[in-house]
Amino acid sequence: MNRQPIGVPVKILITFNLLVFCVALLPFSHLLAWQDNGATRTKTVRRVKRAARPTFSRDGSRDVFFGDVYTEGTVGERPSVDSHLKDDDKLASTKSHGDSQDERWSQIIDAPVIEDEVKKLQQELSQLITTPVIFQTKFNEVNERFEILSMLFAIIRQYDGDIRWAQHAPTAQLLFQKAAVASRTGTKKGFQYCKARKEDLQKLVRGGSVITNDQIPETVDWEMAANRSPIMVWLETANEDLKRLTSNQSQFKSNTERIIRHSNLVAAMAKVIIQDGMPESEEESYVQFSQEMQTASMELRAAVKKNDFGGASSAANSLSRSCSDCHAQWR
Repeated sequence: MNRQPIGVPVKILITFNLLVFCVALLPFSHLLAWQDNGATRTKTVRRVKRAARPTFSRDGSRDVFFGDVYTEGTVGERPSVDSHLKDDDKLASTKSHGDSQDERWSQIIDAPVIEDEVKKLQQELSQLITTPVIFQTKFNEVNERFEILSMLFAIIRQYDGDIRWAQHAPTAQLLFQKAAVASRTGTKKGFQYCKARKEDLQKLVRGGSVITNDQIPETVDWEMAANRSPIMVWLETANEDLKRLTSNQSQFKSNTERIIRHSNLVAAMAKVIIQDGMPESEEESYVQFSQEMQTASMELRAAVKKNDFGGASSAANSLSRSCSDCHAQWR
């Protein structure tokens, strides 16, 4: 077969098409070049020059560190661990004021005295908390009685003998403590709260129970449970009453039950005012006066039970003297 030579026009047409194709590829040439460079380029990592590891010589550090801290760094014998454990046990067994075996609550105040005092306060509060108008004029008297109730139920919580209301004492103590706060002013709201607590007290005296949604502390917080001011007022009144009741044989024989009641309560209050957290409970002289008051009260009670007028009169004088000496220094 004979081939026909390509004509000039055809050559021109082919050349033109090649040029057009090359021109069309120009916009993509930089992309192809980037992909090629990225595939072949190697990344250069700069090496960081690090400091050399320090070296220490035994001779160079001998004056800085102890070779044996127990032989070179301490003087005398090493302390005994057992001795410290014994000291800790001794410290843990140490009691606060009034917590020794010789000063248990049952030895300081008779359970029937606490029970009778609670009943007496219940009767008085029933007469004081009747209407908002009467409460507004009598709230100070209401406050004093709720303060004493809070203290008495705190004692019941810690009482080591048989006593009424022991099961409900934690709840009752908290409620009466809050009633004491509520009765510091003669407001209508305070009246409503104290009226409810009066009814709780009536239930307890009649053999019922009391409940509360408040969280009850596991132990007695004496600073909150006992307000020292009304206690001191009560102690002053009792002191004057005891001096009068032991002034002669006739008064003594006619008021033995009243003297026993006062002496029990004075002894208990003398212990309360030096419990942990109470004001001045860490002051040595204050504690001494309180303990003297407690001792004199307990001696007075013992003398009355023996029908010993002389002993009772002497104890009452000692009680009065402890009060006077304390007031001379701490009033």
